[in-house]
Amino acid sequence: MISTSDSIIRLIVAIILGGLIGYEREARSQSAGLRTHILVCLGACLCMIISINIALDFYSVYGYTRSDPERIAAQVISGVGFLGAGTILANQKGHSVKGLTTAASIWGVAAVGLVVGAGYLVTAAAATVLIFIVLTVFVRLDKMMRKRGRHSYVLHLTMRNTVGQSRRLSEYLQHHQLALLSFRTLSGEEEENVELELTVHVGEELSQSELLSDLLGIKGIKQATVTEPKEQKEKD
Repeated sequence: MISTSDSIIRLIVAIILGGLIGYEREARSQSAGLRTHILVCLGACLCMIISINIALDFYSVYGYTRSDPERIAAQVISGVGFLGAGTILANQKGHSVKGLTTAASIWGVAAVGLVVGAGYLVTAAAATVLIFIVLTVFVRLDKMMRKRGRHSYVLHLTMRNTVGQSRRLSEYLQHHQLALLSFRTLSGEEEENVELELTVHVGEELSQSELLSDLLGIKGIKQATVTEPKEQKEKD
């Protein structure tokens, strides 16, 4: 059985490790920040401690155990998925989605809490450092990889509001390997024509004027403008 002092130490470690990841998310003004990550890590650690103690207590009394400590751990991992889903904020007006990285960090923090509860403190600390590196250093690498040899453009389109029209636009994006970064609907979905705003990554082989010409050539697109994002203009 895990002693009370050992349990308290593990809980404190869980608070510290969860707080490290939560601080990074809080600094980026994410919906799930410092307290959320601490509570997730602390709760996961507590569940693992309880699970281990139940199994050990049962064994000490009956000489054998039917309790599987992995069951509670599995429920923590699956249960925290609902919390992660809550951080993926869907803007119903703009149909934009964000919060995927924060949801992943919550899932990772839950796993760290379970590892701490199981007593693998060094492993948990190493995992926390790696998660922190991914959230801080890799975000810059991700931006560099996306922007290397590619340009971002904001597309403002007015087109027919039909399924076939959406399919034609999607086929064009896929054919030219345009990476869709964001998508917003600027007009009502029940109207005959729909106004869209898309942000895409475009390869060097496709210029801004060529992109505009191609879009206007797609059947059903009535108006189109292609502009550079504000941050890209400032950098250039």
